[in-house]
Amino acid sequence: MDANPGAPISAEPAQRVDEVRPGWRWMLGGLSLVLPALFFFRATFSSDVFLAGDTLRAFYPMRAYWASRVSRGEFPDWFPYDGFGQSFPAIFISGVFHPTTLLHLVLPLGVAVKLTVLLCFPVAFLGTAALLREWGVPRAGALFGALTFTFSGYLVCITNNPTYLLPASTVPAALWGVLRFVRRPTPARLTVGGGLLALVAFGGDAQAFAVTQALGVLMALAEPVTAPGTWARRLGACLLMVATGGLLAAPQLFPAAGLLLTGEPGARSVTEAQYFSLHPLRVGELLLGPFLTDPVGVRGIPEVAVRKLIFVGGFTRAWVDSLYVGTPACVLALAGLGASWRRGRTWVFVGAWLLLVLLVLGSALPVYGWVYQLLPLWRPFRYPEKLASFVVLGLAVGAGLGWRRCLGPGGSSRAVIVAGVGVAALCAAVALGEALGGVWTRGWVLPHWPDIPRAAREGLSGNVVRMGSMAAGLALACAVLAWRPRLGAGWLVLQGAALFLENAPLYQVSPVEILETPPPLVARIRALVPEGEPVRVNTVVKAYGAPPLAGYEFRDRLSLGQVAVLAPDTSVFWGIESAASYLPGRSTRLLRLMADSRRWAGELAPRLSTPYSVVRTEELRGAGPPPGGRVVAEDPLFGLSLMAHAQAPARIHLARPECVASLDEALRRMLAPELFAPGDAIVECAAPLEAGAGTGSVRVTRESPERFTVEVAADGPSVLVINDAYQPGWSATLDGAPVPILPANVAVRAVAVPTGSHTVMLRYRTPGLLPGLWVGALTLGALAVAMGVTRRRAGKGSAVPSGVSG
Repeated sequence: MDANPGAPISAEPAQRVDEVRPGWRWMLGGLSLVLPALFFFRATFSSDVFLAGDTLRAFYPMRAYWASRVSRGEFPDWFPYDGFGQSFPAIFISGVFHPTTLLHLVLPLGVAVKLTVLLCFPVAFLGTAALLREWGVPRAGALFGALTFTFSGYLVCITNNPTYLLPASTVPAALWGVLRFVRRPTPARLTVGGGLLALVAFGGDAQAFAVTQALGVLMALAEPVTAPGTWARRLGACLLMVATGGLLAAPQLFPAAGLLLTGEPGARSVTEAQYFSLHPLRVGELLLGPFLTDPVGVRGIPEVAVRKLIFVGGFTRAWVDSLYVGTPACVLALAGLGASWRRGRTWVFVGAWLLLVLLVLGSALPVYGWVYQLLPLWRPFRYPEKLASFVVLGLAVGAGLGWRRCLGPGGSSRAVIVAGVGVAALCAAVALGEALGGVWTRGWVLPHWPDIPRAAREGLSGNVVRMGSMAAGLALACAVLAWRPRLGAGWLVLQGAALFLENAPLYQVSPVEILETPPPLVARIRALVPEGEPVRVNTVVKAYGAPPLAGYEFRDRLSLGQVAVLAPDTSVFWGIESAASYLPGRSTRLLRLMADSRRWAGELAPRLSTPYSVVRTEELRGAGPPPGGRVVAEDPLFGLSLMAHAQAPARIHLARPECVASLDEALRRMLAPELFAPGDAIVECAAPLEAGAGTGSVRVTRESPERFTVEVAADGPSVLVINDAYQPGWSATLDGAPVPILPANVAVRAVAVPTGSHTVMLRYRTPGLLPGLWVGALTLGALAVAMGVTRRRAGKGSAVPSGVSG
């Protein structure tokens, strides 16, 4: 576990060896491509695509929208398909500036996302190997650590959410860049390190970006001090690297910060922040394997198992289905700790790793809540379980450093033997305890799930016995390999086999036609709406059915159910906007209206220009459709009905203003038992508005989602109501003169118009985007100048006048 045993490491010992032996680099590059291709063979050698979880719900829709806009030469500032619209660049998870988005300009959607996911694993492999080599780990140990992180359960299973896979896979390379710069600061290394840090942010995970920066600073400060004044220079280098990473990521950070300042995104309470906390029981997966999963049926942890056995957050599904890093990796990390426990730097890294474990456990412990309360900048972050990528990376790095400390020249192989025997005894005790006495079943499963079906009980018991036995065997094999150092290649074989057997069955790929085939309700909606006119649908269905369908696995059928109900944001594929919301940049004003779900679905959403809603057919059989609603189509396979709401007004229309003084007053008026008259609009006005009939004609010309023009002929003083989300960044002109945009009906927009014919133009620009682009570009320019000056000085310094000898 010690990154630097003995004398301080020179700036780049591993790289000099690699330069002498360029074959190492070719081998490493080849392995980084071949191993992921073989590991994910079900994706590599078929037309199937990654489609599970948020890959379908969020990643595909955002990438599809980005590609559709950019391919037309437009930048996507506004995303109209989620929750009445929201800023696209300000949604941190949109990853609008990540370079993999360019794949969507030349490849079909499914192929581009598949390639994006698969490319993450070579990046993780190369980054981890480079980081370990920078710490002087032998090549075999660097390969072992790279194998451990790349095919860990976390990275394999988070293929169901590339938004978090992209940053997680880039973290090792970013830490490598930080370490290289700190050891020998140059403009070129600053550019590489800062760029890799920014790439973590561009991937879409603000929390990963913050934690990576913190870990980079910790690594830098833990480097050995070899000369007077080094600490001051080291601290300056840390601050410079952190600042450079932030400045290069400014195009993503500034819009997100602008949205944050409005109070819109992120966790709104410590309870919400700790959804998707890791249950303490699952820490055992790191060593034993994914003992809660059903690798054949659901390819993961069934929701019922989460509810009954490991529920700690606000969701009944696991963030990832496995955390397994391989028993050999745990043995090596433990041996490295045992061999280096006297060194202070060892405990710096161990302490950081333990803190991350405590944070990952979230609501199971008070630590995450303390951090949430003490650090205001931490409060927008959510879902502690996604920090498990750092826990897994810590074990992978610890295993690599353990290899160096114990299996390298002059290493302490005895520590590996002791660790291997100890781990084997522990795992054997787990397996025997369950096999002979049902310790796991009687001690945990039955008390928490008394009515568990027999098949599920036997499956959970069998998992523990099998994985405990296998882990014990692997640990004993590690002890034997340490006793016979010439068998060192066996470590890689053991580790690779363990990771493949336990983690490879859990990733999910699905037929591409799920993504490309419109569900039945889409055709009916399009038949009812004039071509080219935007339409919004409210999805009332919360749980997605999985009817038996030949040729489709369980999660394939779940994906089909999500598409069938037009769950946000899958409706993007068919050009249908959603009144429901899934992405984090949604308006808090809208959320307050949604608090009463029944009132929202039956009255409020239709009055905000949502003419259709998708409901369960069985829910209509007793009570029937709500007032003004009628069923216009059905999907018998998934038991769905499409309702049309006659009371839904046009998306943009004239109304008579009813002025209120504040948001709270507008909310009380909107939620009153008797809804306001159809021709009225509740407008938050600083000064009373003149109210006429609220009638006249409206003609809309849409140039893009961010810019449209409305020709108005008002019979009297009115407000032009635009039933899209009231969000910062919108501006309006009336006959060319700027006019304010007023909040209307709590959540949408309005512009006051006088009697007569007028032209209203509305335009959206993401707050903070332009300054962010300028800051990023200027930072990159400054780095380029610094590199040019440094090279020029180096060239002058190396020039030796003729006739002068050394």
